[in-house]
Formats: sequence, structure tokens, C-alpha cells
Amino acid sequence: MTKRIRVALSGSGFRLGAHLGALQAIVDAGYEIVELAGTSGGSIVAAMFAGGMKLTDMRELCMRLDWSSIMRFSPWAVLRHQALCGGKALEAFLERGTGGRTFINSPLDLKIIAADLLTEREFLFSRATTPTVPIAVAARASASIPVVFPPVACSGALLVDGGTCDNVPASDLTVDDVPRVGIYLVSDDTALRPGNHGLCTLAPRIIDLMLAANEAAHVELDVKNGVTIVRVQTGYASSFDRNMAPAVRRRLYNDGYAATKAAIGAMPVAQTTPSGTIFSTSRPMSP
Repeated sequence: MTKRIRVALSGSGFRLGAHLGALQAIVDAGYEIVELAGTSGGSIVAAMFAGGMKLTDMRELCMRLDWSSIMRFSPWAVLRHQALCGGKALEAFLERGTGGRTFINSPLDLKIIAADLLTEREFLFSRATTPTVPIAVAARASASIPVVFPPVACSGALLVDGGTCDNVPASDLTVDDVPRVGIYLVSDDTALRPGNHGLCTLAPRIIDLMLAANEAAHVELDVKNGVTIVRVQTGYASSFDRNMAPAVRRRLYNDGYAATKAAIGAMPVAQTTPSGTIFSTSRPMSP
């Protein structure tokens, strides 16, 4: 019998290691991830997992990758795109990581959330809505932080960071007997002292402040609708730290793993028998 689960990954910036630890904890507990949704940084992890990259390879990449070449600020990008980065390097990185797969080619049900500037509404990439769109393009759109990256024109929409409309996309997961989990990376920065602070200090706080406007309401509604929200405290790591210290990367991974392992231990489980019958138990069986 197989334990099945649906998972949503929140925005994360460069704190991606926490999501990888969370996914590893889910797999180690004996679950099969049948649906995966992601926003912004969470969409990058979701895209590469759905693209077929092994979690061990993703962890190794995350522990050593210097994001500076992917998020390089360029005066040319400012002039041409009215953004600090052009975004081509990020898309190329995602294209390699996903093997060029489209949504219809994904082995699991993948959903990536972006925000459409034309309609001022959430835009959903999925097997049903955008079957032939490359997964890499969707993740690039979902991670397009306003001003940092230019918007992405795709499927008749003009798309920016999905966190501006739903930073924890658990509401986009299918509702049935299969448990739903949202991995929510929480920023718990302490207050700054008055004074002059540089962009590297203020930019992540500006993004966090922007997301906070709708985040709490979304998470509260998700919990009411039966989603298990796993809160991973990550305030000690900057979402804009392109070359994060190895010790911080390891801590993010370990914290994501530990918080998720603890949260899913008491969850109900949807199990599938060889005949395809689905039933629930009050607590998970040992893998």
C-alpha cells in the first residue's frame, strides 16, 4: 500500500534548502507526492522535483550553488527591462534543471502560481490550464520579484512573482481524501534599530512586508479547509543572500526536515491498495 500526499511550497527566496529538507522528510516518512504546488522560490524547488531531479542531487546543488551569476544586477537590464536583472540566466538554469519538460510531461500533478499584471489576479500554471508551457518558464514567472526581474509574457498574461497574490499556494491543491500539506517558510526578523540601512538589508524586509498583507488570511483559510501548515522558522537567513554561508544552508535544510517530520507524524493518511482503493487511517503507518 502507498501513502499519498499533496504538498504546497511557499515563497522562499534563496532559503530553498528548507523546502528540500521538508520534501526529504515527507519521502522518508514513506509518502508518495502526487501533487506539488509552488510559489516563487517554492516554485523553483517544485519545478525541478517535477522535472525529475532527485532530492539528493537537488540538495547537493543547493548546498554549493552561488546564485550571483543567476541574479546579477545589470545596468543594461535596468535600461532595457526596467528591472535589476534580465532573468535569462534564471530561466536557463531552470531549463537545465527541469530537462525541458512541459506540464503535460510531468510525472506528477504540478501547479505553479504567478500573478497577472493585466488582470490583477492569480495565474495558475498546470497540466489542465497550460499543458504545453515549459515548466521552466512557469517557475521563472512565479519567481519574478517585481523590480528585481522583469515580468514574463506567457499565455496571454504578463506575470510577476506569485507571492504577491498567494505566497502559500495550498488552496490550489486538489481537495479529496489525500492529506494536504503547506510548507510555509516564516520570516521572524527582529526589529531594526533606527539608522541608515543598505539595500541588502532592506530589500528582503520590503518583500516580507508586501507578502504579509495577504499571507495570514490565506494561511488561516487553508487551515480551516483542512490543510496541515508546517511553519519553518527561517528569519535567521536572508532571502536575498546569493552566496549563503554553508552553515546557514545546512541549518535551513535541517530545520525544514525537522519541522515537517514533526508535523506529519500525527496526520491522517490516504492509502492506496494494489486494486486502487483509497482509504484513510487516523495516523500514518510506519514506512
